[in-house]
Amino acid sequence: MAIQGINVINGNIAAAPVKTTTGAASAVSFKDLLLDALENVNALEQESNRITEDFIAGNTDSIHDVLIATTKASIATSFVLEVRNKVLDAYQEIMRMQI
Repeated sequence: MAIQGINVINGNIAAAPVKTTTGAASAVSFKDLLLDALENVNALEQESNRITEDFIAGNTDSIHDVLIATTKASIATSFVLEVRNKVLDAYQEIMRMQI
């Protein structure tokens, strides 16, 4: 087993193509990003519920899948709540500005 140095890894990262977006055709609004994130969180929650119900019903024996799905849903929900809190803080800061 050969151990690669960090420089090899950095070289691979530097060689990776960088995707840039320019123009109005590729512009994505913040609203669309939030809606997509909420849909993804909802899908993770539903998947977590489905796997948990399957485990309770005895259809699956993998407690690992249940825990992984539940943790993914929990982390996604926490992330969305933090984004919401930051947006509300920014809004409140803007409202406190004097003109």
